[in-house]
Order: sequence, then C-alpha cells, then structure tokens
Amino acid sequence: MSDSVFFSVLIPVYNVEPYVRACLDSILGQGYEKLELLVVDDGSTDRSGAICDEYAARDARVKVFHKPNGGALCARCYAIERARGDYVLFVDSDDSLLPHTFETLDRAVRESGADCVIYGARSDTPGGVLKASNPGPLCNQVLRDKRQVTGIVLSDSSYNALWRKCVRRSCFDGRDFSPWFHISRGEDLLQSTEILENAESFLFIPDELYLYRYNSASITHSLRFTGYRADFTLDEFVYAWLRRLALFDEADYARYRDHLLDTLVIEIKRICRGCPDREDRNAALQSIRDAAFYRDFLSRGYSGGGLRGALNRHVLRLLDRGSFDALGLFCTRIYRGR
Repeated sequence: MSDSVFFSVLIPVYNVEPYVRACLDSILGQGYEKLELLVVDDGSTDRSGAICDEYAARDARVKVFHKPNGGALCARCYAIERARGDYVLFVDSDDSLLPHTFETLDRAVRESGADCVIYGARSDTPGGVLKASNPGPLCNQVLRDKRQVTGIVLSDSSYNALWRKCVRRSCFDGRDFSPWFHISRGEDLLQSTEILENAESFLFIPDELYLYRYNSASITHSLRFTGYRADFTLDEFVYAWLRRLALFDEADYARYRDHLLDTLVIEIKRICRGCPDREDRNAALQSIRDAAFYRDFLSRGYSGGGLRGALNRHVLRLLDRGSFDALGLFCTRIYRGR
C-alpha cells in the first residue's frame, strides 16, 4: 500500500440527510486506506453536518469542515485548498462510488501516469439504468493532444461532470472562481476548463465507477421555466477561455456551436412545455433571441444532420423569426422527443 496513490475525495454537503450515510459508506467501505475525505458542510440546516461529524469521530480519514452556505462551486474550491492527496476525486453527497473504484484508479494512474483519468458512470432512474460510458476507441490510451481532448469534452455534456474525473492535484492552480459562486447549474464546467488547461495527459477508461442518484428534488431535475430568462454566462466564459488558449480552429468552433445549439433546443422545448402562460413563455424565448451570445456566436449557423438536425433547424428558424406561438405549438404537438 506504501506505493499506492494517495487520493483526496472532496464532498460538498448540503441538506442530504437521507443520502449522506450511503455516500460515505460507499467510499470508506472499499478498504482503501491511503485516502482522505474532505467533507464540506455548506451550511446544512438538517442533520447532514452532524452525521458527517459522526463519521469523522470514528475514522481518521474523514475531515469535516462547516461553513456558511456558499454553493457547490464555493465548497469544492474550499476543499481543493485543503486537499493533500496526489489525486483528487469529486463526489456529490447524494451519490456513491461503485466497488473497486480506488483499486481501479490506483492501477490506472500508476500504469499510465496520466494527469486526468476520465471514467464511466451509471444512474438508476425510474425508467431504468442510464450509463455514461467512454467510447471504446478512446479507452486505455494516454492522450496528450489538448485540442483533441478539449473537443471531446466540450462536445458531450456528460464529460462536464467533475465526478467523472480523477485529477492530479497540481492541475488546480488556485484560480479565483468566486465571481461564479452563485451559479447552481452547470458549474462543473468552469472547473473542467481549469483541468483541461493544466493537465498534460488524459486517460479514458471503460470502467463505470460512479453511481449517480436520480433525485427528482435536485436542482438539475427541479427546474421551473416560469420566469425563465436566458443566461449564457457559462457559455461566454468557455468561449472566452477557448479564445485565450487559441486551441480551436473555425471547424472546431462550428462543431462546438452545433453542440451548444443541440443543447439549446432541448432547453427551448422545456420552456415551451413548462411555461403554462403564453406571455411568460414568449418572454423567455425572446430573452434567448435577444442574448448577445446567441446573436454573436450561436446564430451564425447550425449544421446538424439527420432527422433530429432537420427538426432542430426548424426550431431555430422559428426562434430567429420571433414566431413564438408557432414554436410553442411545434415543440408541444409535433417535436415530442427530448
């Protein structure tokens, strides 16, 4: 065990009393000793913090920090500053690690020397098991082309999640993310850019190591589109970051634009289905059409192919024309898929 990798597992905790024991047990119960759990109780108002203290009292690997609520991004930055491991993993406090995670990552890191290991995950949902797996051609080879890896990650939103990444601690440079602490949806992407910028080598492995808990009460699954207004803050951040690093050529930007527009169409369909009031729905759609990022980058064109591409193209044409009633009808009556 002396040559094993020392892992820091970072867990932001906020009002997850029903789930946090299962989360901690899934980590501590794997029998891997060379690790530390940095649990940040982010101002919980239930017994989550007390439960974490119980674990710290009986297992020296657990360190609990209590702080006022500042959001998940703030809690993760707080934990990173205090981490001492060779590599860092992120776990959401209502999720779990699957058995043999640390053995698998220890072997992957020591054999490859990669700065960042990206692994698979699965989720048990009401509709069955969903898997986020790495494509076979990507797996088990060390990739050093930063442009290639950035293109892969930014073209598939499932790679945004920090909980799919095991990262060398030195890849976190202490940059200030405080202007974005208020963001509660998609904030993982901000720190993923830090990893993409600083890591020199990446390894995708096929193993599913993470169990994502489908929680209908979570931020991701409890969105309400009444009062929705477009916010492209994260997209603007990533676009400026890409420009600064000069990683992408125009073909790369076109592929990235297509991905963002595919995602935007999903959002538009949710708005059309989730806003019961016509005026509220139209105001939400107008906010997208008027946004500077949409006007200056996204509206330059969409090249998605196939039936889905044709349907998405029609959604975007209706949006550009301001035909919001027709767009609402199309998304609720005709374009019924996700």
